[in-house]
Amino acid sequence: MDAVYDEYYDKIYYWALKKTKHKEDAEDLTNNVFLAIFEYFNKDIDIKLLDNLIWKIAYNCWCNKAKKYIKEKNNVSYDDSNDVGYEDNLLDKVIYKEILDNINDIGLTKNELLTFKLYYYNDFSIKEISNKLNSSESNIKYYLYSARNKVKEKYNG
Repeated sequence: MDAVYDEYYDKIYYWALKKTKHKEDAEDLTNNVFLAIFEYFNKDIDIKLLDNLIWKIAYNCWCNKAKKYIKEKNNVSYDDSNDVGYEDNLLDKVIYKEILDNINDIGLTKNELLTFKLYYYNDFSIKEISNKLNSSESNIKYYLYSARNKVKEKYNG
């Protein structure tokens, strides 16, 4: 346990600081990550890829923190049961907007990139993008679907 803490504390803290942009929030997030890691270790489950597990836990803690932040900021309740298929929830929009900073490293086609940026950066609807690009809504949905898959592959894989 101590070895994991020593090896990953700085990495997770600086990752959290980059995500939250505030020292106190980064410390809270880092603490939450290590609490979750230690709870997982107490389950006596065979761990094959420790690094992957730790970063998956960190990502999940970040998502939980982002959900709470969105709920507090917008004063709305967030219900996971309302997530449907390809539609984005508020958390997805926050995460995808953050990804836009590094979007050129993902390998999107011109149409995917333009659709992704209009949807997440400019908050255009599918219909608005369709009109702007003079393309069908089904094409726009496909470009967005394809872009999301490439983003997920880049960041999860």
